[in-house]
Amino acid sequence: MSAIRGLIDVRVDDATSGIRDLIAGLSKTPRVIPTVYGYDERGSEIYAQICDLKTYYPYHAEWALLTRNIDSICDQAGTREIVELGCGTATKTELLLSRMAINSQAPLRYVPIDVSEEMLRRTSVRLADSIESLEIHPIAGDYHSGLSIVGQRPEASRLFLFMGSSLGNMSEEKRRELLGDIRSAGRRGDLMAIGVDFDKSRSTLENAYNDPPEYDLWHNFLTNRLTCLNRTFDGNFDPSAFDSRLTYNTDACRMEAQIWPRVDVEFRLDGLDLQGVIKANERVTVDTSHKFKPDELNELLSSTGMRIMASYDESAVKYSLLLLEMM
Repeated sequence: MSAIRGLIDVRVDDATSGIRDLIAGLSKTPRVIPTVYGYDERGSEIYAQICDLKTYYPYHAEWALLTRNIDSICDQAGTREIVELGCGTATKTELLLSRMAINSQAPLRYVPIDVSEEMLRRTSVRLADSIESLEIHPIAGDYHSGLSIVGQRPEASRLFLFMGSSLGNMSEEKRRELLGDIRSAGRRGDLMAIGVDFDKSRSTLENAYNDPPEYDLWHNFLTNRLTCLNRTFDGNFDPSAFDSRLTYNTDACRMEAQIWPRVDVEFRLDGLDLQGVIKANERVTVDTSHKFKPDELNELLSSTGMRIMASYDESAVKYSLLLLEMM
């Protein structure tokens, strides 16, 4: 029998930090809406649909690498606890959990961390129903707060998961901070599976990160930030007044997701006592996705106490699933 233990909610501190970032982002030029506001329940559902698009290679490449190499990954991991950062629907993770639970003599512990409590509960119930001998310990919160809870629990060995090339969705400073938090929550010899997307042609990236003809998933995903802000902070944004586009900044090796109003927009967020005007065609950045160069990635990992133990590569699209060891 599988069991879901009591959900731990550490989002109080997250909210304080997130609100500071939001106020600063909407008050400066160029304006920024932090990525976290894209992953409410609706945002997570839309992103799951984006992953089904044939043009969105990161998901399909990672799925292919995982299915081809799952025996190798599980054999090397040999752990009884899996900690996942940003579990979402955990579609890929379910494959790993099912495989590892079969060979686990004791119940396999799964610790999913996600900012969306709704998605966290739904995913936990689905996994408990589909996998035998699984103990699920969900944590609602951001990565930093969730990992602080994980670090308080002694465990012989762990496999950390950070899938979907999510490491690229944060600044260099935040990447180093996160890997440092993971290393602190683990111990020497623990492993981490991580998806990494590498620098490639602008046309390939922009084709993957924008809607194919007759689709509006990416657009709805990006403008859903405004809906989330309205609901959370009693706002008046009209998402239908905004256009969107993702473009590749070749100098920074970064996909940049931006939305902009077609006419001047006066906005207010009464819950934050915040108001302002976004001019017509003024770009608001709502997400970024960095694409790594190999030397850059190696330096980042070594500086945060990790080394590449195994690299599973989809060379056609320059995407890798890495198994890292904590030093």
